[in-house]
Amino acid sequence: MKAIVNYENGPEKVKCMDVEMPVPSAGQVRIKVSYCGICGTDLHIFEGDGGYPTNPPVILGHELSGVVESAGEGTDPFWIGKRVVSETYYHTCGHCMYCKTGKGNLCPEKRSIGSAVNGAMAEYVVVPEKNLHLIPEGISLREAAMTEPLACCVQGVLEFGDIVPGDRVLITGPGAIGLMCLQVAVSAGAVVVMAGTAVDQERLELAKTLGASEVIYSDKPDGEEKIAALCAPFGPDVVFDCSGAGAAIRMGLRAVRKGGRYVQVGLTGRSVELDMNLITLKELSVRGTYAQKPQWWVKALDLVRRGEVKLEPLISNVCLLEDWEKAFDGYQRKIGFKYLLEAAGENK
Repeated sequence: MKAIVNYENGPEKVKCMDVEMPVPSAGQVRIKVSYCGICGTDLHIFEGDGGYPTNPPVILGHELSGVVESAGEGTDPFWIGKRVVSETYYHTCGHCMYCKTGKGNLCPEKRSIGSAVNGAMAEYVVVPEKNLHLIPEGISLREAAMTEPLACCVQGVLEFGDIVPGDRVLITGPGAIGLMCLQVAVSAGAVVVMAGTAVDQERLELAKTLGASEVIYSDKPDGEEKIAALCAPFGPDVVFDCSGAGAAIRMGLRAVRKGGRYVQVGLTGRSVELDMNLITLKELSVRGTYAQKPQWWVKALDLVRRGEVKLEPLISNVCLLEDWEKAFDGYQRKIGFKYLLEAAGENK
């Protein structure tokens, strides 16, 4: 089968290869992949910048939708032929303090598809049966392939943002993750200002249609003044940085009100210099959010099913597996929003 493989560590050590078909073991299923999304972590892996570790040779990809094609011993035959998405953790230990408290995303032994073990930028992928979620009727396979990043956003916004209706929220970074966080925050009753730079004009325009009350260009001289005016008198109650850019992170910490909440959603890929006095003197609550817990997959699918989060407008392009370089290039150059790789020909 065809697959996109990170064949060794280092910059641009990725190519499309023919690999062996995976075989499900006991408790596992094999999914015929329909679509696999390209994530910022995939770009970090491609660029070899150390922003996300891998265990090469390994097939990339962890944002998938597809149909269960076969199953290993001990699995429920119910799943055969079902449209599904899959959580990304191939293995967690199940007995550490993180696993026992529902935080398997922090398990020291966690191994995920697309980095530690073979992922879904391929025609088929093997995952544990316990990771599966049925795709509700009315949600396309294209949309469903974005459930994983949406679940990350739902966790960041609802678990760590502590949003209450009427909160004023600033989101920096209007890429796909930022636009998902926007919609989740609006669904929770927040009033959202979306910030980007001159290269984000198309993205900021889409933000308006997806619920942003205002958009601002943070790279303009009066960018921070506009944020302060829009969130008067004290500033945003909550800031979510979805860009991973040092300038945006520093701006967010300056903008958030005293006693406010700051949540880091985007990965930076490198160290970022910060003024820690902003955190101390403003008594900020600063949180990071990493991956997602199982309950947020359920919430993510429900938000899409109810139409409170729209994913189809975020899809910029769908490329075949063998055209992966075109998709990666578009993502790197911030052309459009979300790129999907199609693995199974005609999909619905």
